[in-house]
Amino acid sequence: MSAKGTKTRYIARIEPDTLPALQDLATDLGIFADVPGRHYGDPSPPGLLDALAAAYRANPTAVTTALRALGIAGDGPPPPR
Repeated sequence: MSAKGTKTRYIARIEPDTLPALQDLATDLGIFADVPGRHYGDPSPPGLLDALAAAYRANPTAVTTALRALGIAGDGPPPPR
C-alpha cells in the first residue's frame, strides 16, 4: 500500500504564525517527516499531532491535565445560534 493510503488528509485554518511555531515544537521534540517526498526530513506538525493523539489515547487524563496546567484550554462550546 502506498503512503498516501495510510493517512487522512485534514485541512485546518490556523493563525499565520502558528505553523512556524508548530514546526519549531516538532523540531524540539524530534518529530520529522519520514515518508519519502517533498517534506522528507522536515519538522512535521502532522507528526506532532499524531504523537499528541497517541499520548492522549494512552493516557487521556495525564495529557488533558498537562495541557490545562500549561494554560491550553478552550472556552467551551459556542452559544446556540
